[in-house]
Amino acid sequence: MTRINLSILLFALMQMQLLSCCNAFAFQLPKIQMPWEGGITSPASSTNNKKSPIATNDKVVIFGATGGVGQLVTKKLSARNGKNYQLCIAARDAARAKETLDNDDINVVELNLVGENKATDTELQNAMEGATGVVVSVGTTAFPTKRWDGGNNPQAIDMEAVTRIANAASNVDTVRRVVLLTSVGVNRTKQMPFLILNLFGVLDAKRAGEDAVKSAASEAGFSYSIVRPGRLVGGPYTNLDLANLFKIEGGAENGVDVAFGDELLGDCKRDACAEAVVQCLENESCVDLEFSLVSNEDAALTDDGWSSAFTSMSTL
Repeated sequence: MTRINLSILLFALMQMQLLSCCNAFAFQLPKIQMPWEGGITSPASSTNNKKSPIATNDKVVIFGATGGVGQLVTKKLSARNGKNYQLCIAARDAARAKETLDNDDINVVELNLVGENKATDTELQNAMEGATGVVVSVGTTAFPTKRWDGGNNPQAIDMEAVTRIANAASNVDTVRRVVLLTSVGVNRTKQMPFLILNLFGVLDAKRAGEDAVKSAASEAGFSYSIVRPGRLVGGPYTNLDLANLFKIEGGAENGVDVAFGDELLGDCKRDACAEAVVQCLENESCVDLEFSLVSNEDAALTDDGWSSAFTSMSTL
């Protein structure tokens, strides 16, 4: 090998060694991946909007709007200042519902939940299409009466119909909140007075409906609220019970006691119960809750009062 070639080879080896040393001690900035580059989710996009409260101009579907609490829920939502909720009532008898609610701004869809002509799953889903909130305030009498005619018994309405509504809601992407009205005692059927109330299985049926709603919420990701009021008193009177017979009005105010789960016993004014349902739809703090509710003689809870109640129950 010539002297020139050796010089060139030596120079090349020295250069490679120098580069290696430089690389060994070089300071390199870590790679920072920006949110828009993919792979990292920004805080705003990680927020779960699926459980958000209903908002202005949102569509809300109400099952059982001609019942006592259902009527009051409908009136409260329609009277919310500046909200302009698009209310849709699913009723067995559309003409009767329109007459009872007496509000031309409310859309009424005729859907039967029981019997031979009951709505199909597709019809239930279509009624909820585009809705963010769903209220289920259906029910019948605990003991056999004329209201059981046509198959409108607790198993058919409180269990089967509620289950079908919940499953249909789980197939509607826009649904964020579902509120189900049931009763105190669903978890205390071996205790008095619920042992008597459940002789024909009404509390068992209601508990099965609750389970269906919670299961659908878990699958679809929407927020559920289970409202368990005490014996409903005060107008409007729609049930054949003692509270109707003697026109029991309950407390003078709309104050309430609320407790997580199924703990309370007592009367609950329908108006106070309706306000609880509306708060479950609108209040940011109410997410995936089940609670019991009875009236007291105190002043009605403010929005902040409801937030505090929901927050305290959420930590249990």
